[in-house]
Amino acid sequence: MEQSAAASPWLLLLCLAAAVTGGARAQTDSKDCGLPGKASYEDSTTKLSYVPDAGFTDDDAAGTSQNISANHITPQLSRRYHDVCSFPDGTRNCYTLRSLVSGRKYLLRAAFLYGDYDGLGRPPIFDLHVGVNYWKTVNVSDSSIEVTAEAVVVVPDDFVQVCLVNTCGGKPFVSALELRPLKMKAYPQANMTQGLVLDYRLNVGPTTGIVR
Repeated sequence: MEQSAAASPWLLLLCLAAAVTGGARAQTDSKDCGLPGKASYEDSTTKLSYVPDAGFTDDDAAGTSQNISANHITPQLSRRYHDVCSFPDGTRNCYTLRSLVSGRKYLLRAAFLYGDYDGLGRPPIFDLHVGVNYWKTVNVSDSSIEVTAEAVVVVPDDFVQVCLVNTCGGKPFVSALELRPLKMKAYPQANMTQGLVLDYRLNVGPTTGIVR
């Protein structure tokens, strides 16, 4: 289920059978984008701690924190989707995740739920980059659907940038950013010259429920 991305040698498409390898929970980094204030919280389902995204963008003034419409909030909806950080101005706005280990392998995950946060009823289409490299076109076709992008990368520096690129399809936004360190032997196709992006995931185990 692996497919070469000839137009962008940095990326390969991969059907990931599992997400993060074990043993790295203490080093996880989870940001609730658009979360107001400075207080963190623990996700009731995953037990992961989420922190606000303030201070992690190139220009804090560029991002706007907004809540999704109350019509889209349900008891089952994870708290990280209750608010978003939108970028109405600029073509390219980036988050910088720091204090990484140069040469180490990481899983990057970006999550999106439009939730009609701007009251316009027009979910946007925009591009997502890792640094200068194209990652994925985010097409939020339904206001209530959660969209997730994942990539496995080997970072050449002690930081990595995740950038939202306005392609004239509406204002880019993001609900959450997550980073997980991986064991170096995991996903050997990912190296300094190319990464892996999630194509799709199949649950071939339980007949009910969602495996995260």
